[in-house]
Amino acid sequence: MPVIDPAVTVRLGAPGARRLAGLLSEVAHLLEDPGGPMRLTDAQADALGQGVDRPELTNWARGLAAELLSQL
Repeated sequence: MPVIDPAVTVRLGAPGARRLAGLLSEVAHLLEDPGGPMRLTDAQADALGQGVDRPELTNWARGLAAELLSQL
């Protein structure tokens, strides 16, 4: 996974990548859950997204999870 600079990479083993992909997928689900009891609050979404809006954070989490899984 490139990190800011394409010359810098992060190495993650397959078990860690699967775990992180699962975590990101679950976060995306909790961000978009329409009014369910487990939906992340706006404050939680703001803290996770560091100012990024909820839909963008959801798409980012899903996209990164998919990218991780595609590399396994």
